[in-house]
Amino acid sequence: MKRLLSDPLLHFIALGAVLFSTWHFLNPDRPDNNPHTIKVDQAALLEFMQLRMRAFNEADAQARLASFSDEALTDVVNAFVREEALHRSALAMGLGIDDYVIQQRLVQKMEYLAEGVAAELPTPTDAQLDEFYKRHQAQYTAPAHVSFTHVFFSASRHGEEQAAAVAHDTLIDLNRRQVPFTGATGFGERFPYQVNYVERTREDVVSHFGAQMADDLFALSSDTARWRGVYTSSFGKHLVLLTRNAPARVLDFTEVRSRVLQDFMAEQLQKRKAGFVSRVVGAYTVDVAADLQRGAMP
Repeated sequence: MKRLLSDPLLHFIALGAVLFSTWHFLNPDRPDNNPHTIKVDQAALLEFMQLRMRAFNEADAQARLASFSDEALTDVVNAFVREEALHRSALAMGLGIDDYVIQQRLVQKMEYLAEGVAAELPTPTDAQLDEFYKRHQAQYTAPAHVSFTHVFFSASRHGEEQAAAVAHDTLIDLNRRQVPFTGATGFGERFPYQVNYVERTREDVVSHFGAQMADDLFALSSDTARWRGVYTSSFGKHLVLLTRNAPARVLDFTEVRSRVLQDFMAEQLQKRKAGFVSRVVGAYTVDVAADLQRGAMP
């Protein structure tokens, strides 16, 4: 018996029972406050499901709940009861006090609630979308891009000077024969990447050929008949038939309307959420210690 009375687990259970009883004594007028009774109803399950899915749409949650089989519904109820029982026991035993992880979870829950508050937004008018589009035109700009094919000569195989010489002779042959875009594969050597590049941005070209060659290509004008070179990459020498060099342009509103709508709604949601958080914070009086106030710190 003495050994049993000294068991820490027994002390833990006894402390929990005392705290449960105290909580119930202090809240006698509310039947749902009975710490030994877990009430499972549709409202509780809907809230539980939305929190689990991190998606605060009650209509979707109701539809999902209604579609459950008997087995699935039993699983959800059991999961809710398990979580509720453990949660109540943890609170009653004070396990969440001064626990930063618990604090962060509660902050996250408030943020999820803020997202729920912001979720129902009115459909914007065309005028609102047009104003948003004009205000954010930089993010609706198509970057400059080029389309070209190339013939490659390896510097590691020939050396820089020999590769350049072979490329120069081949350039004359390509233009004499008027070799088209599709004929590049019949000349030169195997390149580690592609032969044909269509509508590639400067970033794409740099990733395969290096910055210097990218600069050279984007400085060229389009010419569907004339091969040019010799250009140098980190791999060797290249001859290029550049058929298109399109400058950056602002996309027309009709091309990006769906993106504009998505971005507009995201901005409105963020504003609503920020407003909700601001109102919550504004309900508190903030008392900043003197040594932390502006001008007081060294």
